[in-house]
Amino acid sequence: MTSQKPLRAAVLVDLPRSSLSGGHVKGWERLAKAASISDLPLELTVYFSGEPLTEALHAKNLRIKARLKQLPPVFSTSRLKFLPYVPDNTDLGHHHVELAEELKDYDVILTTDGYFCFAKTAEKVSRLYGIPLVTSFHTDTPAYARIFTRLTIERLFGHTALTRLLLDKLHLPEWQEAKKIARMKTHLRACTAVLYKREEDRQMAATIIGENSVYPVRIGIDRTMFGPHKRDREGVEIDYHVPHDHVIVLFVGRLDVGKNIYTLIEAMETLVSEGRAVHLITAGVGPAEADLRARLGANVTVAGFVEPEELARLYASADLLALTSEVEIRSMSSVEAIASGLPVLVSKKSGIAALCDYTPAMLEVESGVEAWTKALRDVTGSTNTRIQMTKHAHAYAEASIASWNDVLAQDFYPALRIAAETRKKYG
Repeated sequence: MTSQKPLRAAVLVDLPRSSLSGGHVKGWERLAKAASISDLPLELTVYFSGEPLTEALHAKNLRIKARLKQLPPVFSTSRLKFLPYVPDNTDLGHHHVELAEELKDYDVILTTDGYFCFAKTAEKVSRLYGIPLVTSFHTDTPAYARIFTRLTIERLFGHTALTRLLLDKLHLPEWQEAKKIARMKTHLRACTAVLYKREEDRQMAATIIGENSVYPVRIGIDRTMFGPHKRDREGVEIDYHVPHDHVIVLFVGRLDVGKNIYTLIEAMETLVSEGRAVHLITAGVGPAEADLRARLGANVTVAGFVEPEELARLYASADLLALTSEVEIRSMSSVEAIASGLPVLVSKKSGIAALCDYTPAMLEVESGVEAWTKALRDVTGSTNTRIQMTKHAHAYAEASIASWNDVLAQDFYPALRIAAETRKKYG
């Protein structure tokens, strides 16, 4: 394998890169690190949106095999000041001249969305220069478009006739969702190969480009960072102001409606009102921070952004992870939690349990506050249930969770190499 000519691959992540970035960005940072130390004949550059910056990742022999590069956006959503809330800024431009010039030098291009400026630019470069285009499903952008279009209308216009017209008559949120789905299908038609996690994404891609060009991809884990060895229950209780006899429920992610945080808030409110010894720790930032503190008081610790090393300590020391989000394609937090031996409650609608082979370390919860209240009541109230789920988590982590090195070498690299070969065959 090492005698092959290095495959020059560009990965496009049309999001800003910072210490506050979510799982999409963090995952590609870790894959780039894996590429930098691997023996694969691969030269990987991951492009992000942001102020100009190039970070070279060196292998042990000091050869540069991976780069993290930032390019300024053409028209960032951060310029749309009238929007009340944007979960993550991206580039709404139609063509990125600087990116297009650089992409001409690669053997294969991998997009991580089909909607924004990087992806549209990649389509044009692929078409003009015959460079194979691959895409990987990462975020359920159509569903988020529906959720945040509704939120924006309600916050801008309140309970008015205009709001009712836009939501109930014109169905603008659903129209935005359908528009994004149509755009993704257009992007898929430009692709040589597709990487997927959810079955519904596999079906969409296979219908458009064929079964033989669609490949599964896993979520990786850094086992030196995440695992039971990071447990520090006493320290976490002290640092996060948790009473010694309380069950710790952990939430990881943005504190907003997109992650369905208010369902968790209401469910926890009920448990607290029943006198149950529960304490919520949230790791993430978002507009619901004030509501969490106001409604749960001393029964919540809003930790804000938490560095990965500290997050590993929380996973290994908490009693339960609650993932109320109903819109997910990948969930790094669920995999990191299971690798740490932490039981997980997940939304049935999210499909996260399917991504983890329905391991008994996870319990699926139906939609709604009532269902989440019951699930939290049952699991926080049963030490034996949590012990059994922890045992299943350890077993699943040992048998089924891949490292980032494995994900790169066994999932991404083969698909990229096969796609690149089509250029030689048909180009």
